[in-house]
Amino acid sequence: FSATASIGMIHMGNEKEAEDILSPYINGTGPQSSPFSTSGAYYAYGLINANRYSNEKFLYLQNGFRNSGNNENIQHGVCLGLGLVSMATSNDEVYKEFKNVLYSDSAVAGEAAALGMGLVRLGTAHEDSISEMITYANDTNHEKIIRALAVGLGLIMYEKEEIADPLIDQLGTSKDSILRYGAMFTIGLAYAGTGNNSAIKKLLHFAVSDVTDDVRRAAVINLGFVMFKTPERLPEILHLLSESYNPHTRYGVALALGIG
Repeated sequence: FSATASIGMIHMGNEKEAEDILSPYINGTGPQSSPFSTSGAYYAYGLINANRYSNEKFLYLQNGFRNSGNNENIQHGVCLGLGLVSMATSNDEVYKEFKNVLYSDSAVAGEAAALGMGLVRLGTAHEDSISEMITYANDTNHEKIIRALAVGLGLIMYEKEEIADPLIDQLGTSKDSILRYGAMFTIGLAYAGTGNNSAIKKLLHFAVSDVTDDVRRAAVINLGFVMFKTPERLPEILHLLSESYNPHTRYGVALALGIG
């Protein structure tokens, strides 16, 4: 999967030849064809055509769903590819495709569909989508799907700053640690690059007080997103956290410094 997907990074922006390059993997005629290489090829298609939506590309990926034979691994790659191609378009037809996959309640395909829902609604603060995603996160038993929905909610609130605060509060006070994890990414994405002091305080609070290591790590990582335009401030804020006894917190510090 990863090896085939990396072809998309090598050929990024090469729209004209994307289908020809990936055809052996998608059609299963390559030397080592498998559902995983097919899935990676659809993801690669999304990387090549990221944020370059057209109806033809949508139909190409829609056919990927139709030809997947309900194989959840292939659907995973198609969802990632479609999410990248349709990023920030808020296209209702694309969103509906993701929702159909999500409601099949397959952990593997549903994870990618949830991320796709966030990508297609990127930065829109779309209330109905937020409501649907939170409801499904509370209904499903698959942790992979809940985590992807939580991150997807953050994507929907990209650059929305104060508009995202009610959602941040709702997720941040949830009993489900995965939704609190999503709250950290919602803060990081809503306030990306702003250096907002209120956002920094919230993240620092979770970084030292949450009972779950995943949430703590996510809080520290997202300090990097909030402050990536003022990286000179990061070492001062992260200094004490870098000496934490908790390896998850130190992991977050390293990543936050890398992002900054």
